[in-house]
Amino acid sequence: MSVTQAQPLDPTALHRESVVFNALDCTPLSWADETYLGKLAVSGVTAINHAVSISQDYDAAAAGIVGWQRRLAETGGRVFQGFGLDDVARAQAEGSVAWFAGFEDSKPVGEDLWRLQALYQLGLRFMGLTYQNRNYAGDGCGESANGGLSRFGRALVRESNRLGVALDLSHTGERSTLETIEISERPVLVTHAGLTHFVASPRNKSDVVVRELAARGGVFGLAAKSGFLSPTGLTQRPGAEVFADNVDYLVELAGIDHVIVGTDVGDERKYSREGMARVRRLYPEIPIVGEDLDLDRIHPEGLGTPADLPRITELLVGRGYTAEDITKILGGNMHRVLAEIWGTGA
Repeated sequence: MSVTQAQPLDPTALHRESVVFNALDCTPLSWADETYLGKLAVSGVTAINHAVSISQDYDAAAAGIVGWQRRLAETGGRVFQGFGLDDVARAQAEGSVAWFAGFEDSKPVGEDLWRLQALYQLGLRFMGLTYQNRNYAGDGCGESANGGLSRFGRALVRESNRLGVALDLSHTGERSTLETIEISERPVLVTHAGLTHFVASPRNKSDVVVRELAARGGVFGLAAKSGFLSPTGLTQRPGAEVFADNVDYLVELAGIDHVIVGTDVGDERKYSREGMARVRRLYPEIPIVGEDLDLDRIHPEGLGTPADLPRITELLVGRGYTAEDITKILGGNMHRVLAEIWGTGA
């Protein structure tokens, strides 16, 4: 944590003037209506990595990108598809939002590398290697075998590096994560996870992973999920300060230059008790809601909707971070690492 300013910071002004890059928004296309767009406007976000596909096949994932393209075309330029960092600058200048297509799993690629290039041409710029389960690339964080990357997974890392697709290790297993960090020629991301220092969940990352990620130039975003941030998060809803506690530890561990914003918060209307019961059945080892399916506890207080990004700036100001450090976390660090992955002219 940085030394407190001589003059108190105005979090509202600082947030408004900063480039804010949310490294993971998970709102489904079915909720991409004017209500959601209003939340984006209130949030002050400049750019987002949008989880178009969670774990779908190639046809469905490609159709998802096209569906979002059609929806974005209806916004009159308020939200537009981004393809490189020039689009982030454009969004900042216009007061609009640069939307980037991302997948949480490489399942759409299957075992055919040509599909990655085809998806890149559609605008895919972020891709998780796995989503909990094992796929052709390697083991997800839900696999007890912790088998690491496959031979194909290594080829996929190389192809992602070549094209300039940012690799996201949020849902990969420990060994898969460390192996990807080691072999990737470009920095890699953990856009939305927690820390095993606070919660020993398979979805969280160990101190070893965080240090290795930072040592190779990568960045880490904390998911605003109660069960990943607080050991009692599935039974008691924590206050927003728990997010700041995790940020403080992450900064101490990785350094200020390796912390980003990646809330993993989608429009809250997408959640239902039936849907969360299904998630618990599919991924029992990684619950994000308690057995009673209390939806209010999924996120800490004040961090439960896409409109709540300014609360993060308030928390960081309250912890005494400098304006320079806060702007790094909000978007500066993400800009730096994407320049290495995409190239500054992308």
